[in-house]
Amino acid sequence: MKKILVAFDGLNYSTSLTDYAIELSKGSDSLVVGIFLYDLRYTNLIYTYAYEIPATLAYSVEKIEHDDEKKIHACIKTFTAACENAGVNHKVHLDSGVPLIELLKESAFADMILIDARTSFFDFSEETPSTFLKDLLSEANCPVMIVPKESEEIKNIVISYDGTESSVYAMKMFSYLFPEWTEKNTTIVSVNKTTSNHLPQSRNVKDLADKHFRNLEFEVLNGEASDELPKFLKKKKNNSMVVMGAYGRSALSRMFHASMSNKVIRDLKMPVFITHQ
Repeated sequence: MKKILVAFDGLNYSTSLTDYAIELSKGSDSLVVGIFLYDLRYTNLIYTYAYEIPATLAYSVEKIEHDDEKKIHACIKTFTAACENAGVNHKVHLDSGVPLIELLKESAFADMILIDARTSFFDFSEETPSTFLKDLLSEANCPVMIVPKESEEIKNIVISYDGTESSVYAMKMFSYLFPEWTEKNTTIVSVNKTTSNHLPQSRNVKDLADKHFRNLEFEVLNGEASDELPKFLKKKKNNSMVVMGAYGRSALSRMFHASMSNKVIRDLKMPVFITHQ
């Protein structure tokens, strides 16, 4: 049993996001909560300077708000119908305000956030992941799973392990949230800079992983993690998702891990489960 937040840009419905939410809820009595975020900052900015705005533009703002409301309710209707057809226990929240603040509040009362990799608010750059997603990953009060535009059935789990507490924590959180996935093919992959095949804390991590995953194998790569891990994941990307203990709260941890997770999200376009302690 778990509570999954499915975070939508209220004006841009994502079919793949709904598909993944339905798949993640299978095999468990989960509650899927559609969070439809409506960014009010544009409207507030215009109203702040209303005395400088022509009346015709003020009328246009009201029309935009009315049209936005229609779009949001259409998205909610589509999401609700998909959940009902799949027999998924679901609810809907419409959160208007600053999207990041609203979603962080919701995250304190959830087991996981599911969100589209393309989600962006008030961000004029074309960077992927967006500033919004980076801030969410570093500040969320629960694990976050970022999913690509196209959905596919998840058959394989790849866990990135570097011997740190953060990577172990991510492994544990994933296993606690998805005990129904213990039979899926699971690979724990680690990268050594040398030619050694040594796995950090080998005995401890194997003892832990063996208790949570049934079809388990370990893979030790050699070289730079920033090069070798993406190459490995590229070979495994079909029907797979990756688990990473990235985006720690400390500045050093964030700098060290963020580039790797950003690269996976941007280039490989596969589901990524990320959490921090």
